[in-house]
Amino acid sequence: MEERIERTMAKDCVDKAGQTVRVAGWASTVRDHGGLIFIDLRDWSGTIQLVIDVENKGQFQIAEKIGTEYVIEAEGKIRKRADDLINSKIPTGEIEIEVDKIEILNKSKPMPFPIDGDGRDIDEQMRLKYRFIDLRRDRVKNLMKKRHELILYTRNWFSEHEFLEVQTPLLTVSSPEGARDFLVPSRIYPGKFYALPQAPQQYKQLLMVGGVHKYFQIAPCFRDEDPRADRHSGAFYQIDVECSFVNRDEFFALVEPYFKEVIEDITDKKLWKYPLPRIAYKDSIDFYGNDKPDLRFEMKLTDLTEQFHKSDMKIFQEVETVKAVLVDKDFSRKELDDLTDEVKLQGAGGLAWFKVENGEFGGQLVKFFEKDLQKQMLEKFTQNGYEVKGAQTILAIADDYKKACSYAGWVRSKVGDILGLKDPDTLAFAWIVDFPMYEWDERRDKWDFGHNPFSMVKGGLEALRSQEPEDILSEQYDIVCNGYEISSGSIRNHDPEVLVEAFKVLGYSEERTRREFAHMISAFEFGAPPHGGFAPGIDRMMMIFFDEDNIREIYAFPKSNASEPMTGAPREVPKEDLDVLHIDIKKSSKKKTAKKSSKS
Repeated sequence: MEERIERTMAKDCVDKAGQTVRVAGWASTVRDHGGLIFIDLRDWSGTIQLVIDVENKGQFQIAEKIGTEYVIEAEGKIRKRADDLINSKIPTGEIEIEVDKIEILNKSKPMPFPIDGDGRDIDEQMRLKYRFIDLRRDRVKNLMKKRHELILYTRNWFSEHEFLEVQTPLLTVSSPEGARDFLVPSRIYPGKFYALPQAPQQYKQLLMVGGVHKYFQIAPCFRDEDPRADRHSGAFYQIDVECSFVNRDEFFALVEPYFKEVIEDITDKKLWKYPLPRIAYKDSIDFYGNDKPDLRFEMKLTDLTEQFHKSDMKIFQEVETVKAVLVDKDFSRKELDDLTDEVKLQGAGGLAWFKVENGEFGGQLVKFFEKDLQKQMLEKFTQNGYEVKGAQTILAIADDYKKACSYAGWVRSKVGDILGLKDPDTLAFAWIVDFPMYEWDERRDKWDFGHNPFSMVKGGLEALRSQEPEDILSEQYDIVCNGYEISSGSIRNHDPEVLVEAFKVLGYSEERTRREFAHMISAFEFGAPPHGGFAPGIDRMMMIFFDEDNIREIYAFPKSNASEPMTGAPREVPKEDLDVLHIDIKKSSKKKTAKKSSKS
């Protein structure tokens, strides 16, 4: 039996000039120059050029049959290219392989789309349908490598800092954690269901009760939520972390170095501030309009409610809140009209604006504001860190407090884009702290938990019994970066009495709370230590670290609109499989109506 030469990857051929090697991969391009055929062979590591001479008649005839994306194998000697044929754009551009033997391992049908570009100009559904082809694209392949690097770095970092990696169950119980569960029917217990975990929240707390000191896990999480550009359909991954015997400051000090080091070691970006700044939730809403501010530029929202109330325009005299920004740009009327139309699409009633030239006001609204009010407005901006100079524009939103902040925050972000204030090479991390324990659910007209029910209440039992729901704060905290929420976390509620009382605020009886969270309360009654943690999202970190604007791009096999075009998931299953699970599919009323119509 002929001895087989060990396969060499393309990138490793660089240091083997003069040696005979065997390479294998895909024919990314084939160029027939008559007496010579050139093939760019691509493998996982890169590409290398093969040269087949017509004098090598048998191998030349094989090479003539090779098409794009055929899977091939070749043996030959590595030689230096002539100086005028060097390709400086690739690592192997100074060498090529003079082929002695070539073999077609598998043919390929014509590609449904080219894979030599970044793919952004190709219909996404088409790319996802043929994702196994799209994965060959350099951009996608490099993202897979970077994801591996990030996860490996993370696993090593937490291990080196004495965190214990523990895998928690993927079949668990349904619990109220803010999103709809994915349910899994039980064959053995008909009529009962498991839930895929929205997060390992309860399990990691139970690990703390069990005496684990510091835990982490690269955890899959499942939530039946509508997808967004920064939220993947169905499943996502997070760095799940929990520590016992820590307060908030101690936990921050423990994990902040991870962000500093991971940014320095695996990205080309710089950290905005370190240690990471802390912003109270109330201040974040007040100054930036949301709880995930982009801090790469200042431009704080400024409250002009008092000045608008004193204006001569009745509509402004009656509004609850006015929030504004002062922008270093003289917008044209068309630009202002376009901006007004865009903010209306967000739900705002409109956009008020003033031209400001070295402190002098202009625009249609000026006649409703006396000089003294104009002066007061500029003083408000100055107090908020602005400098009044040159040609500027005031952009203001009037609405109830929550909406005014939100729409003005959108305007702030939009202006940041327009003026190029969001440095792509800067990562502005910050902690958002002191979240409300409860929030009003307008849809259901009732109070609900602002986060999950297992966050510790600031002030404990006394706060729960003496304060109104809107005034009660929690020990929840988030990490944000460049306008995205990267992680949620909290110091947890480890006191069963406080947990029961927290649910009472929402109308739960102690009996109901103890029934629905029996295992948690039972655990807390057997000596639960103080503990806390968080769960940074791997996927959003990938987006921000490596400049992807859609979270689907950083998955090997992403879902689009809760489906997978490549496999066709989700799909119907045979009735006999459903019968085993004691499940009947309820026909929609829409289908019934259509059926009746066809009979009539």
